[in-house]
Amino acid sequence: MSLHGHTRIELTNVHTGAVEVVEKDNTITSAVTDIFNGYGGYLNKAAMMWRGGVDDAYVPKDLVSLFYGGLLLYDRPLGGGGLFAPAAAGITGTALVKQVNATKNTVRGSANLTETVIDPANGIDTYVYEFATNQANGVIQSVCLTHPLGALFSEMVNAPDSAVCKADRVSFNSQLGGDQLLTNVLATDYYPTTAKGVLLWADPEEDEAVAGCVDAANGVLELRRHCLSLKTFDLFCRDSVGYWVSLRRTDKLDIAGFLQCTGSSAGRYCRLCCDAEAGKFYLVSMPEASTLAAGRVVKVREYDIRTLACTDYTVPNNTGTALRGTVSEAMGTPLNGTVYGGSLYLTAPGSYQIYRFPLADPTNVKAITMHGDNLQYLGDAYAGRLYCYYQTRCVVLNTEKNELFSCEAACPNSSSAGFSTTAPVLGEPLTPLRRYYSNQRVRTERVLRVNYLGTINDLPRALEKTADKTMKIIYTLRKGV
Repeated sequence: MSLHGHTRIELTNVHTGAVEVVEKDNTITSAVTDIFNGYGGYLNKAAMMWRGGVDDAYVPKDLVSLFYGGLLLYDRPLGGGGLFAPAAAGITGTALVKQVNATKNTVRGSANLTETVIDPANGIDTYVYEFATNQANGVIQSVCLTHPLGALFSEMVNAPDSAVCKADRVSFNSQLGGDQLLTNVLATDYYPTTAKGVLLWADPEEDEAVAGCVDAANGVLELRRHCLSLKTFDLFCRDSVGYWVSLRRTDKLDIAGFLQCTGSSAGRYCRLCCDAEAGKFYLVSMPEASTLAAGRVVKVREYDIRTLACTDYTVPNNTGTALRGTVSEAMGTPLNGTVYGGSLYLTAPGSYQIYRFPLADPTNVKAITMHGDNLQYLGDAYAGRLYCYYQTRCVVLNTEKNELFSCEAACPNSSSAGFSTTAPVLGEPLTPLRRYYSNQRVRTERVLRVNYLGTINDLPRALEKTADKTMKIIYTLRKGV
C-alpha cells in the first residue's frame, strides 16, 4: 500500500504574533513495510488482522496508528531511506499521539486532542502536535513520524523519571520466531560455557539460528547451527520427549591458548557478543580476577560472521585505575565486556564509569561523559547507540558523542527479575530477538525497535525554535501517492 505524507510547521512569536510557516511533502521509508516482510512477517499480518472478537474493546480499529503517531524532531537533515537516525543527529523535540505532556520533560510537546483526526474509513490520519515556549527549543532540520512509543526516545541529560512503558518488548506474538522455533538454543543461564551456549544471531537467509558454546577445557569454540524451519521442515524432527531436534551442524573453532581462564570459573571471565551491523562476532577473554588491574590486558578475538576469518586484539588497561573483572551474563548482559562499533567497553567497579577502547588503537582510550548516570546492563545496541532500560528511565550511550543521555523509555527490568538483551536477526534490523530470563531459563521473543523512522521530512531550511515562540506541527498521512 502506498502512503503520502505532508508536514506543516507554524512558529508563532508570542510577543509580536508573527507566524513563520514551512510546508513540505515527506519521504515514506520502508520501515513499516519491513515489519511485515522477512522472518515471521506473514504472522505479523495475521496478528494485526485478528485480535479477538469484533466487539472486543481492545481490538485496534486503526492499524495505521499502531505504527505511526510518534514525532521526532532532529537538528540536522537525515536524508532519505534510513531506518534509524544516525548517532550524530541530535533530538530537538518529540511528541506522542493522543497524549498531553504533563511531565517536566521540556523536549516533548503535546498532542492536540481536538484537532488530531484519525479517519481510517477515508484513508487519512491528521496528527497535530503543539509545543509551548519552553519545549523543543533548538534547531530543527528534519521532522519524522515514528512508532507512538518511539517518541519516548529523546536524548536528554538527567531525564525526569517516567512510568514503565515496555518500549523494549513491543512484540506481536510469541510464535513469531520465539521459543517455539528455538527450543534447542534456550539455555538455563547466559554463560557461554554451559551446555547450550548463548544465542548469537538468527539468519533467515540461511534458515538458521546460531549459538556459541565455549569449551574452555579443550580450547574449542563451538558454533551450533540450528534450523529455524522457515524454508524447510522436517516431519521427523521431534525426539522422544517432544523437543525439536533442530541442530544441523557444529563448527568447531580452535581457541587453544586464547582464554586467560580455563578452569571451573571460565564462564565468568569470557564473553560472546555479536555486532550484526559490522558483520562480526567476538570472543572476549579476561584474566581470572575480580578486577582488571591497571596494566593487565583483555584479549579480543574478532570473527567474520560469514567466513569465520579471525583477528586478535590485545587491549591493555591503561586507564590508571582498576576495572571490573567479570564479563559473565547472569540475570542480564553487563555493558562490561561488550564489543560494538569496533570498540570494547569496560566499566569501573563502584562508580560504573565507562571506558571505550577502540580495537584498532586500544591505547586511545576514551572516558565516556556520564552526566551523573550509569549504564550497567546492555539492553540493545544499534545505529550508533547502546541502551539500558531501567524501571524509571532508559539510558543511552551515544557513540558519536561519547556521552550518556537518558529518556522516558522506562521498562520493567530489575536486578531480581533480570535485564533483557537482544540477539540480532541478520538483514532485519527493525525486529531483533529479545533474550530474557523467565521460569528458570532464557527465553526469546521477536520484538520491534520502536524508534524507527517511518517517515523523513528534511526541511528546505533550518528552523530555530526559541523561548519566545510556540510551535504547531500538522502531519498528514493518507492512502495513495
